Amino acid sequence: MRTLEERFWSKVAIGAPGECWEWQRGRKPDGYGQFKLISGGSPQRAHRIAWLLTFGDPGALYVLHRCDNPPCCNPAHLFLGTAAVNNADKIAKGRQAAAGHESFPSLVAGVRRLTDAQICKARHQYAGGRSCRSIARESGVSHTTISRLVNGTHWRGYRAA
Repeated sequence: MRTLEERFWSKVAIGAPGECWEWQRGRKPDGYGQFKLISGGSPQRAHRIAWLLTFGDPGALYVLHRCDNPPCCNPAHLFLGTAAVNNADKIAKGRQAAAGHESFPSLVAGVRRLTDAQICKARHQYAGGRSCRSIARESGVSHTTISRLVNGTHWRGYRAA
């Protein structure tokens, strides 16, 4: 009978130390690998198990990817963080807009896809009667993002004139 470690690592394509070691079995729709510690148990995220087997129990902390590659299980690509660190990491890597994150007031739509000048232009166009959808199509961001920008709920630095 194989050990837990043997069972787990046999499902990972282990490569060079600096490469991503991708999970080769079942994945969730978001790309993260799934692994059951015990038969009949609930599936756990494979990268968390990689951390557990290499460094020990992460407890309540999140196991995050430096490589931003969900199926990666290379322990050298993983690090621990709180929920706030996880959110900041997602925003910094462009996987989540900064809307509603008061701790990141300088980050704006599309994780800085829009410059301050573009934001001012969008607000000016909206004030002139242009729709949020039309501005969004031209800017390459969602209409919700533009709506939040023009209403001052997405970027705290905005002061309505």
